[in-house]
Amino acid sequence: MLDRLLVEHDQLAKTLNYLEMHFMELCRGGRPDYTLMHSLLEYVHEYPEQIHHPLEDKIFSILIERADETELIEALLAEHNELEDRTRKLRESLRLLEGNAISSEALALQLSEFLIRQRQHMYLEEQKIHPLIERFITEEDWEKAQSGLPIY
Repeated sequence: MLDRLLVEHDQLAKTLNYLEMHFMELCRGGRPDYTLMHSLLEYVHEYPEQIHHPLEDKIFSILIERADETELIEALLAEHNELEDRTRKLRESLRLLEGNAISSEALALQLSEFLIRQRQHMYLEEQKIHPLIERFITEEDWEKAQSGLPIY
């Protein structure tokens, strides 16, 4: 089941890479494909919130009871909410840019911070939490964590 989380991280990383390509176009003074950016941000917003984070949240809650790294786990759980908020704000900023309500420079700065934060979060999960999952989470825990979650 850990493979599932890694595959989902890979999918998110690829999406972030596409966003970064549009970020670079924006930084060069070009006009990125805003329709595609909307779609990419919708995926980054909706998929983690509906599928990925609910599973991680359940697994992380089990880890808190078994592992010593509770402070890190709790911080990453809190980041799920922060990342959702950042994504929502970035989607709104993209709409504002199209209406000329904010500058492309303001959007580029926000997008840069967003990309960095998303990648830092996934890196910490993979480097620090996934080894704990391998060590402490049983097959029964996975089954329990997946119950009641949407199937993708």
